[in-house]
Amino acid sequence: MLGERLKQLREQKKLTQQELADALNISRGTYAHYEINRREPDDSTKLKIADFFDVTTDYLLGRTDEPNTVKKIQTIAAHRTDDPMSDLPPEAIRSIEEFKELMRIKYGKKPT
Repeated sequence: MLGERLKQLREQKKLTQQELADALNISRGTYAHYEINRREPDDSTKLKIADFFDVTTDYLLGRTDEPNTVKKIQTIAAHRTDDPMSDLPPEAIRSIEEFKELMRIKYGKKPT
């Protein structure tokens, strides 16, 4: 995937492999190996390439098809909509609150 993206970006800019290699301060042979997926650039070189083409490393690596959009990690949170203590009598709820305060004191938290 990386090699294809590199070649596509280079050709869009109408650059030769030598011109791009010079811009990245690497040999043309090294760069050519990147395009044919024979070698992979180190992280520092990937960043230089991404900066040169004004794309994200996620795009270079094929994690997204959007050149300038970072792939976001989706977090899904679940929560209860019912109150599991709603059926407890008031004295039970007070006991729970007292226990919570005791634990805060015991473990060094200030009472609320």
